[in-house]
Amino acid sequence: MVKKLLLCILALCMACMTTGLQAQELTDDVAFLRVGYQWNTVEFDVSGMDDLENNGVAIEGEYNLNLGGWLLGVSLEWARLVNDDDSDLVFYYLSPMISLKFLSAGGLYIGPGISARYMMSADTPSGVDEPDKEVDLWVNAVAGWMAPIAEAVYLDVQARFGWNLTKNQFEDVADIDNNYDYAVYVGIGTRTRSTGI
Repeated sequence: MVKKLLLCILALCMACMTTGLQAQELTDDVAFLRVGYQWNTVEFDVSGMDDLENNGVAIEGEYNLNLGGWLLGVSLEWARLVNDDDSDLVFYYLSPMISLKFLSAGGLYIGPGISARYMMSADTPSGVDEPDKEVDLWVNAVAGWMAPIAEAVYLDVQARFGWNLTKNQFEDVADIDNNYDYAVYVGIGTRTRSTGI
């Protein structure tokens, strides 16, 4: 009796697993996970004051809806940027972004984006106050290339240039003339699956 019960449970489990697998199919949407390096420059509107230059590692996850020649991307980036002059000064940012990229048949893509950037925290040297945490609105230009390396798997190389529109971050230090950044990423992408429901 126990053997028959275990056999029935096993058959039920196999039926549930294979039914779920049969219902999934590949879509044309693509999800990417990227690792990159970012350079950020803040130019102050004060005569003789040095620019604030930070650079460091960025990690980005992005989901792209394929709109037939266009990719509508929604992404979230985490960045750890270290000050060029003082390595004890480290800034941590979180940036959600929306982009619309034209995708060519060869895998090249280019397009505009808009993002919000929030300073989550900062490590400061002893005796230096942590800067105010602000949210800024950025416009971005994105260009890249994706190439298939296996079935439904892509290698992705991307460059991004961003320009701060609101200039709220570091405004407590001095008036800001310009704030811009650029980044280079390498990542892996995969076509997503749909349950067909």
